[in-house]
Amino acid sequence: MNSATSLPTGRRAPRLRASSVAAVVLGGVLAIIWLPLTLSLLIGGLGALPALGSGLLLLIPWILLMRLAVRLERWRAVAVHGMSVVVPAQRRSRRSGLAGWLHDLWLEISSLSFWRGVLHHHLALLVASVFCALSLTLLWVGWQSGMIGLQHGAVDIGALTLPRWASAVISGVLLVLSVLALLLGAIADRGLARGLISGSEEQLRGQVVELTHRRQGAVDAAAQERLRIERDLHDGVQPRLVALAMTLGMARGQIHSDPERAEQLVGQAHAEAKAVMTDLRQLARGIHPAVLTDRGLDAALSAVAARSPVPVDLEVQVTGPLEKEVEAVAYFVVSEALTNIARHSGADSATVQVLQTPESLRVHVEDDGRGGAQVRRDGQSTGLAGLTDRVRATGGRLEVASPAGGGTVLRAVIPTSGDPRSLDPRMMEPRESAAASASPRPARPVAAEPTTQEDPR
Repeated sequence: MNSATSLPTGRRAPRLRASSVAAVVLGGVLAIIWLPLTLSLLIGGLGALPALGSGLLLLIPWILLMRLAVRLERWRAVAVHGMSVVVPAQRRSRRSGLAGWLHDLWLEISSLSFWRGVLHHHLALLVASVFCALSLTLLWVGWQSGMIGLQHGAVDIGALTLPRWASAVISGVLLVLSVLALLLGAIADRGLARGLISGSEEQLRGQVVELTHRRQGAVDAAAQERLRIERDLHDGVQPRLVALAMTLGMARGQIHSDPERAEQLVGQAHAEAKAVMTDLRQLARGIHPAVLTDRGLDAALSAVAARSPVPVDLEVQVTGPLEKEVEAVAYFVVSEALTNIARHSGADSATVQVLQTPESLRVHVEDDGRGGAQVRRDGQSTGLAGLTDRVRATGGRLEVASPAGGGTVLRAVIPTSGDPRSLDPRMMEPRESAAASASPRPARPVAAEPTTQEDPR
């Protein structure tokens, strides 16, 4: 989970709702089974830890259940009490695969917000059970008092005679107290939610931490881009310009003594100047492609796939407008991935899927090559490292799974709503739409100047 997010609730909600009272009743019923079960798992797991760590068999399911319970409690605070809940920011692992998932799990369960949520969940169940039991007790006593008055009339209690109307009054008072007990339980439940999960200074600190990480991602991405531009200028454009200057110098020296040779040299210089212009266009495209601005993400990705020497099956499902930053990041993810596939993977084919959801833009790139791709930060192989930093700067995530001999799968999730709470690249699995399963759409060519293979690292 990424930047801290406030779940909007619109106008100010009333303190008590019918759903708040119903939640107390439901919580009291669930507490009969759920509360002893969770406490048994926790106590049993902790007690069995000295026995060769066998307690982990109980603690791991308990932790996974508590993760779900904390999320449900936050949703309940919004839906039932109409509160504004700040979802705390969490650091994200930069690893991929199972190691990344385990690291994410550790970062979450080691945070204070997780344990505050766990405490709130158990206290809410305990409070609901106490007030629900009190309400049921008052309701039962009031019902019995009313039934005694109806069946037996006046009742003698020692030297005191209790008339029928007094029994009715006592029954009514107890029924009112029963309802008040539920109302007090709803108020207590709301107070617990406000104190433990609605947001605090700790959540704000978490937001600062997450924003710091995102800023660092932007800084790293800019540094990687600068290294790429410097390398391309130094290794590509600069030698060509030096050769062009030398050729023109030689032509100027022979323009009087050997005009035919000078004309040949000018022709060579003209061809070299055109090659330099092509290199500069490639460099500009690596910074920000013109087709992306003019024709949108679908056309830009089609152009990239059409230029790829490896056959590419491209599927783009973008249902609405996207921010320029999101489009640019998605473009560079696909472009760099296809460049790496063409240069290093030895693949026979590649598949690219870009899917827009209400919360994010999901990119999936897969090939059948030799695998072994890694994110390196050695100053030389900056492609995947730069992409990781670009995606991280948006609050998203990028994962690379590339076992040796097993091909490479790259998944990126780029938030589009400013809410990166549920961004998980593992949720973006290869899928086949009805149209795609019938006939996968090949990359369609678009008008573009003929160039050599683009390297948008």
